[in-house]
Amino acid sequence: MNKSTVFLIRESPSRGDSVSTLLRSNGMAVVSFDHPSQFYETYNPDIPGCMVLDLSDSLVAGITLAEQISEKGYCPPYIIVGGEPRTCDLARAMRSGAQDFFDTPLDGGLFIARVREAMKQDQQRRLRWQTDQSLLKRVDSLSPREREILTLVMDGKLSKQIASQLDISVKTVEAHRANILRKMHVDSFIQVVCLIANKQDLLDTSSCDAA
Repeated sequence: MNKSTVFLIRESPSRGDSVSTLLRSNGMAVVSFDHPSQFYETYNPDIPGCMVLDLSDSLVAGITLAEQISEKGYCPPYIIVGGEPRTCDLARAMRSGAQDFFDTPLDGGLFIARVREAMKQDQQRRLRWQTDQSLLKRVDSLSPREREILTLVMDGKLSKQIASQLDISVKTVEAHRANILRKMHVDSFIQVVCLIANKQDLLDTSSCDAA
């Protein structure tokens, strides 16, 4: 796995040098960006780490960046440095993944501790995200009919009941069930239930025509 990286997003090349030096002196890998848009254009969700937003004059741009990255699928935790954000901006920042806020001058020891905590948070959240992404790919591999049958199985319906409800043969239902297990990479429907528990929105077939 790639080493965790601190993505330092600042307002200009000269700003953030002290923050970068502090991070590097504590053994952290740092990549600096001179504008939120620069980070957005190059962001790779496969690289673990956290963001540090040193954007006292344009904090809203940093929060907007986090929201835009979240729309792409995954936004790493981030820490805000400097400025005097309004209460509404702080609330919005926390909703979009902000872990902490630091005024300047920094309390170096506490700041480094919070960055390390953010990296640990990233590892945990990233693992859940990767698991969800893997599950989503498996569900996406199912045909509309297979999704329909899986939904009925999740509802506790037996093959005979499913066959009657869908006006198909039991043999056809069993064939679909076998395909579902193969595509979901499991050996039983008990395992399917464990995988999809609390995630049944993935099975929404409202926009699909059963095949």
